[in-house]
Amino acid sequence: MKGMEIKVTGHIIEKGVLGILFGALKDKKSDITDIEISISTLKGGWEEKCPSIMTFKLVSFEEEDLKRSYKEVLELLKENGCHLIYRKDII
Repeated sequence: MKGMEIKVTGHIIEKGVLGILFGALKDKKSDITDIEISISTLKGGWEEKCPSIMTFKLVSFEEEDLKRSYKEVLELLKENGCHLIYRKDII
């Protein structure tokens, strides 16, 4: 299995980013695992006052599918105001 760990910041909960990513990957061979979302406080994160941070792993058995899915996931994150903090390849 191939994969990459990705960390982003943005208004993940408020903008429904998890549902958007699910819709994009639903019919693909890639998946997102080990999702962690942290927000400073409930009130601070609500109404897009303070962004949250999400770390997850994008995984697939096929390298080409992983690359295509990464491009699509990154584009969707950007479209929803999220910013990439880092990306690290994992085996």
